[in-house]
Amino acid sequence: MAAGTATLERPTSLPVPADRRAPARPVERRAVWWAACLICGGLAGLLLAVVGTLRGARPSRRRVLIVVWGTVVQAVLACAFAVLGFGGQIRPCAAPGEGGGVWQTARTVLNAPVSGAALLYAAGEGGEMYRCAANGTTAVILDDGFARAGTMYGTVFLTDQRAETQSPRMRKLSEHEARHSDQWALGSLLAGPAAFPALYAADEVFFPGAYNHFEQAAGLEDGGYDPPPDSPPAAGRLAVLSVGVLVGYTLAASPGRRRPAPVVRPGPVPAALHDPGADRGRETAKPAGRR
Repeated sequence: MAAGTATLERPTSLPVPADRRAPARPVERRAVWWAACLICGGLAGLLLAVVGTLRGARPSRRRVLIVVWGTVVQAVLACAFAVLGFGGQIRPCAAPGEGGGVWQTARTVLNAPVSGAALLYAAGEGGEMYRCAANGTTAVILDDGFARAGTMYGTVFLTDQRAETQSPRMRKLSEHEARHSDQWALGSLLAGPAAFPALYAADEVFFPGAYNHFEQAAGLEDGGYDPPPDSPPAAGRLAVLSVGVLVGYTLAASPGRRRPAPVVRPGPVPAALHDPGADRGRETAKPAGRR
């Protein structure tokens, strides 16, 4: 190259800036997942979520959708309870009662989704609502939506008892249902909002009415139950249930109920298997080609 000619220099490439997006924080995702499992499954759900995370197991997409939707639905129902339960015009219950304090507040929060669902149903049916400020419960007078003389849903009692709110009968019934509200809150804390109704229904199968252990813990006299005889009718129901489980297991395990094994159809057989001498001819032809 001539002495006076300028050399062309290749332009240096500018460094590409690194992606400045905030990296994903697995700790925050875990905290959100654990909180959702706590809301849907209580302490049992939280324990299962923590153990699964420590083992490195990732929840399936279906499980994530179920937990997320369950959390969203409970949040919406809790907001409905806050609007209808505290913003609505509810006549106070003048009868004194036990309760108050930290546990009553915690019970109200734990039962908020279930109570919101009950108040939404009561508002749609046009029920008359009465709040008993002494124990934090709400009574709604309806024509249906309950069993026996009334049913407690969280902290909302649906009933058709149109007695005076200041009567001793309603005071005792209010305290009885407040104990059911305690049971529901404890079940929600341990295993989610569906734990208490599931346990109550299972106990009702073998110990109906006044034999029910949850009713006995809430007080039979306050709930209007007559004292039951000494022998509960659980033996006969247990025998019927055992026979039903045995028959169901037998039907499920019978050979006729099993799916037949898939039939494997043989495919086309290669030509080499029909003519074993074909491979030998190829082997003898290869050395001749190399020469």
